[in-house]
Amino acid sequence: MINLVGIRTGKEGDLDDLDGRILNLLLADGRMSHEQIAKEIHLSRPAVFERIKRLEARGVIRGYGARVDWEALGLPLTAFVWIRTNSGNCDDVGRQIAEVRLEGMRLEDLHRVTGEWCFFAKYRLATPTVLQLVIDRVRQVPGVQNTLTTIALSSIEESRQHNGHAPLSGARGLALLATPAT
Repeated sequence: MINLVGIRTGKEGDLDDLDGRILNLLLADGRMSHEQIAKEIHLSRPAVFERIKRLEARGVIRGYGARVDWEALGLPLTAFVWIRTNSGNCDDVGRQIAEVRLEGMRLEDLHRVTGEWCFFAKYRLATPTVLQLVIDRVRQVPGVQNTLTTIALSSIEESRQHNGHAPLSGARGLALLATPAT
């Protein structure tokens, strides 16, 4: 079970302990019903509904996702690509990289980063040949100077955000302390 500590309280609009608990439950299971959440946090179902509606309206909850088996979808290969640009217009280059589309690939994440590289991308791919085509296409984007690619051999733990079960940590004043389930 996750225990929340350090919640910002007092100011209107801040998340409180109940909001944090609701968010953690939804991160663990995005399909959890309002009734199940209400039982878990000892709040009425209408109160849970109103809190979730408020969190959605504020953009704290931006959507709900599914945990997928990438291999079952024909995308068993995970590759991480660092991308360096020589362009002062990183936003435009990033948009063009994000627009690269090929059969047998899915761009899962694209981040603008600090350091000697400008972007970090995570791709799901059908084959190494598709990865090669993706890299070739990315390198053709005007402003892309260089790429560095790493292929994941296996995954110890997938991104919790994408798999729908990450406890919140450090977001909007929320700090979590994990304790063993009893």
